Amino acid sequence: MRVFMGMVWILIPLMLISGCGQKEELERQAFVVALGLDKGEKDHMIEVTFQIANPQVNTSQLAEAQNEPPSDIVTVTAPDILSAKELVHTSHSRRVRFSHLKTIIIGEELARSEVFSNIIESAIVDPEVRRESMMIVSKEKASEFIHKNKPIMETRPHKYYEFMQKIWKQTGLVPPSNLNTLFQRIQGELFLVIYATAEREEVGEHQNEDTYLAGQVPQKAGDPVQMIGSAVLRNRKMIGTLTGEETRIAMLLREEPVFDAIITSFPDPVKEGSRISVRLIETSPTRVKVDTKQEPAKVNVQVPVVLQIHSNPANVSYTTNQHNQNLLKKSIKKRLEERSARLVEKMQNEFKGEAFVWYVPARKQFWTVKQYEDYNWEKKFQQADVDINYEVKIENFGEQIKPPSNKD
Repeated sequence: MRVFMGMVWILIPLMLISGCGQKEELERQAFVVALGLDKGEKDHMIEVTFQIANPQVNTSQLAEAQNEPPSDIVTVTAPDILSAKELVHTSHSRRVRFSHLKTIIIGEELARSEVFSNIIESAIVDPEVRRESMMIVSKEKASEFIHKNKPIMETRPHKYYEFMQKIWKQTGLVPPSNLNTLFQRIQGELFLVIYATAEREEVGEHQNEDTYLAGQVPQKAGDPVQMIGSAVLRNRKMIGTLTGEETRIAMLLREEPVFDAIITSFPDPVKEGSRISVRLIETSPTRVKVDTKQEPAKVNVQVPVVLQIHSNPANVSYTTNQHNQNLLKKSIKKRLEERSARLVEKMQNEFKGEAFVWYVPARKQFWTVKQYEDYNWEKKFQQADVDINYEVKIENFGEQIKPPSNKD
């Protein structure tokens, strides 16, 4: 018994220290907060940009690092991401880690190429790469986007993307996109990725607040980066773009709510040339019914939305005038249904697929996976008969009991 207890006392310390073989001091590690991917000059080569956080910025050691940049940006050329990660160590003194990586930026040229699918698939081989990492497609090269993105309000780059991700859920101007969702789209379903740029593009006369693409928003001064709209991917290859308005509608047509409420505007049906700002709320999930027994397939979509009137610049009497209230309700309902029908038609004719995740209710119509695959939902959707109905309810018309009269 004494021999046994002696062995136990010897083994316990060994068990406690056995897990320290891979121990590495924190100060010897470098954490990548944003990763940029671009097409290389040679075939099957990519340019990988690492934005590595400076751990001393915004810490107790700020006085020592006040003249240092918030991050170190390094670009190397390699056949894949893991090879590039090793090449970085030829110039970087610390061990590069992906454990804090939450943002992956893909240059549009690479996103439209055939090699992108293989490149992004090989990335998840590294166990440090998180499946929930946010994906962004930049109009210019990803390396240029990262270098130009210097937000004044956020010195730490990872905080900028983290805060932007929270804001997007309130605006609905960009889709939620991450690696995990990308790998779920395997049967030709379309996948929407955040679209961004640090370049400006003149679009002539100003449009509505959500009908822009990244770079088109009329903005003076501030951070040059704009993120609005979507890059459309099919089979992990970019095939087109959607504006902010089209992205919002695509999110509304999904069964699972993506945002709680958004601020948008609609034409005033009484005062031509004026617009009314509203808060649009999804109070309950969108209802989608797919009938695959009919030819062509029948899709019925019911979208319940609640509106709160926020501004009425034309001072039209909506609060006390029932007739005007009915006009406003019908006008908003008609516009939402027309824009939704236009987007569905664009998906059917231009993109040859759907980004509304309607394949989920369609798949439920079949007993086996093979039956669903033989049905070929992607092709059937292109000829499908789609009926979209918005159930519009106006909850209030603002805080004024009676708006002031317009004496024009």
